[in-house]
Amino acid sequence: MKVVNAITILEEIQTTGHSPLKIQGDDGNIYIVKKRKHFQADTEMVSEFLCNYLCRQWGIKTPECKFVSVSRELIMNDSTLSGRHNVKHYENYLCFGSQFMPNAIDLQLSDLNYVKGSRSLYNDITELLKIGLFDLWVVNIDRKPTNLNLMKQILPNGKFGIVAIDHAYSFDTLRYDQLTPDLELSFNESILFLDIVNAMYKEQASQDFENLYHAYFLESISRCETGIEDFLNEIKQNFQEEQEFFLHLKRFLFDKDRNGTIFADFLRRLK
Repeated sequence: MKVVNAITILEEIQTTGHSPLKIQGDDGNIYIVKKRKHFQADTEMVSEFLCNYLCRQWGIKTPECKFVSVSRELIMNDSTLSGRHNVKHYENYLCFGSQFMPNAIDLQLSDLNYVKGSRSLYNDITELLKIGLFDLWVVNIDRKPTNLNLMKQILPNGKFGIVAIDHAYSFDTLRYDQLTPDLELSFNESILFLDIVNAMYKEQASQDFENLYHAYFLESISRCETGIEDFLNEIKQNFQEEQEFFLHLKRFLFDKDRNGTIFADFLRRLK
């Protein structure tokens, strides 16, 4: 994966989490860049790249991503940065860069109030079901009704598409060698808990719905498994983890018994 060099820091985006930097890259694109919150927090960075890849195999829209190098000089020379941006987080490490989407804004809970007419504004509001199922699979504890981590993007047809962002806190923020098959999300820590998702399920509920989403789930996992080794080989040279670390991850994601339980849990939450 190509490394983009930051040439200008445009701004710090103040959040309660990573407080990422908005930078101009030497490839002409703008990126939202996350550093490591802790000097050894490799897992969060791996999870961002990994879930970006996995989302694409699931057909879930997510921004393009790159490794981004932010120089010591850029950090040292920007007096506007908060104390969260210690030069030591940058000088020996590459960052996660998510390509800025100028035609997208944060999706708010108020946008998803269940009013039938409002759904016509979205290209495919059922994407929420797929993202909710994906979050169960990767145990994403950071996307929930109080923190959607979704954006809405204006499409050429004038409607909104839904874009999934922020996957650093997937896998319950555990190291991959700590993952166990019984790991799951709390019931209300999922967008499947949203009223609009429940309403969509009630409208569609049938054996065909279960068959359709079960086939989608299995096909998505199969695509992930087919390409994951090539993907990991592409990124792991930039991390300090041993091969066994990634073997634990693959065992967790592609455990057939666990995945059967995940889909049953998906249906249970909808009902």
